[in-house]
Amino acid sequence: MISDLTTEFDQLVKRLEKLRTVLLQEQPALWIPLNTIEQQATTQRQFLADLICDLWYRDGQDGRETRSRHGLVMANADLCEHIKDINQQKDRFRQAVQQARAELITDDWQQHYTQLGQRHASLRESLTFAGLKRVHLKQCFRHIPLLELCPKKVGFSWYVNGRSIKKISVAQAQEMLLELGEEKSHIQVQLKKLAHLSEHLQLAQIQTLAPVVRANLVFDPASAIKRKAMNLALPLFIPGESAQLPVFNEISSEPPVGRTRQQRGDQKISAEPFLPSLRIHTYRA
Repeated sequence: MISDLTTEFDQLVKRLEKLRTVLLQEQPALWIPLNTIEQQATTQRQFLADLICDLWYRDGQDGRETRSRHGLVMANADLCEHIKDINQQKDRFRQAVQQARAELITDDWQQHYTQLGQRHASLRESLTFAGLKRVHLKQCFRHIPLLELCPKKVGFSWYVNGRSIKKISVAQAQEMLLELGEEKSHIQVQLKKLAHLSEHLQLAQIQTLAPVVRANLVFDPASAIKRKAMNLALPLFIPGESAQLPVFNEISSEPPVGRTRQQRGDQKISAEPFLPSLRIHTYRA
């Protein structure tokens, strides 16, 4: 099992190193937005290669965060097949990780996970990012986005107002509060508020999502697919032999600050949290 985990990780790194070489040597047409500091330190092509091959946490990085960047890259038939192979290898590595986690006790899994992050120092050192030590599983698992058809137009936009809403019962909310510690004064206050609600009332637990770039794709009218929208964590690879990218708009490499669109007037959920410790809101009457 541990051998499988190590083998699958090594195979993933091997395939990514080959992709890195192809991107730097064959130089397909691409566009990656870089900020001023990045422009002084690297090129778009080097940044792309580093980003795709970056499988590690940076020192001090929040475990929930991943390094991402949108962009466009033209990919010939061989490059497309190589990306498909990498994405399949990412799935095999994910499966090996899931199996190891299920069969190992916590301490054993953590030990092997730490050792996994110490492998392939040469690749880590070749990246522009410093302080890479532990393997970042989310960055290992995420697929390199690859289209089946070349679009006529790509419209990029930042989506910064995303929310995940989960319906919660009063009983579930009470159990969640108790798990946080019934003896804590701020939990007692929220338990008392909850006691005044009907047991049949539905509540909403809200999680604010990280800003994400959305690509709106327009295809040839004669194609089976006319339009498609997708979120991008990595640059989008487009099949084709052309040195010319599709028509696209340029947006900043960083999300805008604050809301980008007006607050809706028909909000069904209260603006202020009813149970702040759980990010739980009530539905408006």
